[in-house]
Amino acid sequence: MAIKEFLNRIGIGKKKQVDCIQVTLFGLDIKVTRVTDPEIPHEVTVVTPRAEYRERYNGENQLVEKEIILNSITVVHAPRHPLAGPPSPPPEIPVRSINFIPKE
Repeated sequence: MAIKEFLNRIGIGKKKQVDCIQVTLFGLDIKVTRVTDPEIPHEVTVVTPRAEYRERYNGENQLVEKEIILNSITVVHAPRHPLAGPPSPPPEIPVRSINFIPKE
């Protein structure tokens, strides 16, 4: 076995893929860095459904109120998996039977 092949087997000299995600919103810093194998397909997702910044000033132009709303910020770095096959059919829902007989 050649030295290069041996080093590749144990991971030395193997090419890596580096992904970096950085989200900065109103003082919040989120950073994700991943080193992965380029042979494995993956997907990176950043979802920010709501980010609001409001300032309110009085008549003398002084800051009275500052409001920051950050809601459900999601950062995902996930490998893709092959499908496990066709989806299974939905479960059968049994017909409702009447189990209650009122007393007279």
